[in-house]
Amino acid sequence: MSKGLNNLSELAAAAGLEIAGVAPPTPPAALVGWLQRRAKEGRETPFEEKDLQLRLAPERLLPGCRSIIVFGVSHAGPEQEEHPVKGGPRGEVARFARGPDYHLTLKGRAERLLELLKKELPGPLEGRILIDRSPLVERELARQAGLGWIGENCTLITPAGGSYISLGTLLLNRDLEPDSPLQQDCRRCGRCREACPTGALLEPFIIDPHRCLSYITQSAGIVPAALRPLLGARLYGCDRCQEVCPQNASAGGAVPAPFTFFPARPLLPPILEITKTEFARTVGVTAAGWRGKSILQRNAVIALGNSGNRDAVSALAHLLKCDPRPLLRLHAAWALGNLGGRQARRHLEQQLHREEEPAVLEELRLALAPAGP
Repeated sequence: MSKGLNNLSELAAAAGLEIAGVAPPTPPAALVGWLQRRAKEGRETPFEEKDLQLRLAPERLLPGCRSIIVFGVSHAGPEQEEHPVKGGPRGEVARFARGPDYHLTLKGRAERLLELLKKELPGPLEGRILIDRSPLVERELARQAGLGWIGENCTLITPAGGSYISLGTLLLNRDLEPDSPLQQDCRRCGRCREACPTGALLEPFIIDPHRCLSYITQSAGIVPAALRPLLGARLYGCDRCQEVCPQNASAGGAVPAPFTFFPARPLLPPILEITKTEFARTVGVTAAGWRGKSILQRNAVIALGNSGNRDAVSALAHLLKCDPRPLLRLHAAWALGNLGGRQARRHLEQQLHREEEPAVLEELRLALAPAGP
């Protein structure tokens, strides 16, 4: 398969990696224009590298880089549980964030793969492992490495795992024969675009990340008011465009062991009171942990506001009155206004006389304003 390496699949499997392939270090010419168009249209996010040259130059990440191994593991599997109703309103967590942090899982297995490669290939071998936060365009590299194809929803779709795949790259200072891209392609059925709650999939293979609910659950700051109702119960991530994809219908794989506090459908009220220690022990060891406690709690507040369950008024009112963080008080004001009712309105009116933060005051006034015709 590869120059001087005919057993990459076996070595990857021995390291615990489900898929692996080799991509060339030189990006396709079309990628330059694609990245420039994204930048021009404002479709970049704070999470990605702004230096386009760094995204296209692996030799700047590993001097002498001659080839790139792209690898991955699946986070596919059936739903972990039915949608429970006992205990109060619940949130929703995307599949990639339900189990142990895939960044650490992939890093450990890639380190094992690199050790196996050093035994397999003669001479000095240098490598650099990059997981997710790499400036390189991982999905395009995975496509070039023959691991899958790009779907209309901009995800990588693989033959066995569908799009429920976590990726990483291993840069090497050794020439390896690149694998060929697969001949399979997206079915272009349009289901993902039709299902997107916000219309973030502007056209086939074009996504506006600032309207993508997965991005919004991870971004900092105030969630735009128009998008809050569309978040529904989402706490972290959004799988909607993947759930409707017919190429995910047969996606299999082991279901990550759920954590007691952060399963697929965790109770929302306890998240408002989670301590730093509890967060570190539960959510902190998943892929959602890096965004911190406040963003998760902000999302839980919005989800409670969307729940229609007025039993949540008391918890939201306590947060509105007592929490020192304006970000959470602001969203709690919106949530109480969205739930409505005399009790919620009373708490909003009381806070209006106490609040000193201008942004929160404005949200309180909006929540108390009469509904339009």
